[in-house]
Amino acid sequence: MLPTKSSCFFHYKQNMLPTTNACFLLTEPAGDNPIVQEQEQEPNRRKDMTEKLRQQVYQALLTRSNNGTLHKKDTAFVAAQFGLHIRSVQRVWKRGKTQLKSNVPVVISSLKKGRVGRKAIPVDLEALRNIPLKERMTIEDVCAKLNMSKWKIQRYFKKGLIRRHSC
Repeated sequence: MLPTKSSCFFHYKQNMLPTTNACFLLTEPAGDNPIVQEQEQEPNRRKDMTEKLRQQVYQALLTRSNNGTLHKKDTAFVAAQFGLHIRSVQRVWKRGKTQLKSNVPVVISSLKKGRVGRKAIPVDLEALRNIPLKERMTIEDVCAKLNMSKWKIQRYFKKGLIRRHSC
């Protein structure tokens, strides 16, 4: 017995081939036997465009443009070509156009650089200067005096906030 349209949101599909991106739902028909239905899901999209992909998308849009204007379905075609959402392609095109209008070289890199990740905790390294030179000969000595982990001191060293000094 097939479920009616009112008893189930999903419709039964005959001759459905099993796919890898499938979700099985259990519905309750009017009878005693439950029917298992298969619902197709859209494959996961790419989360972030790489720099190379952004450049390729922009180049594809430039080749399809005519004096800086695109035809009606050009962004949809390029989005389907690269497997992206149409709004992502439109956003790349809009950034490129605004940079061309202001006579700036077109750079379509990610806007997330420097804005993602953990926020930096401000550190006061004046306490390091207050420690006598003989008592801060090794990283372990500095860690003990500043009450910080060795990892944090090494990070500051790598960033260039502190440097090695020999007597």
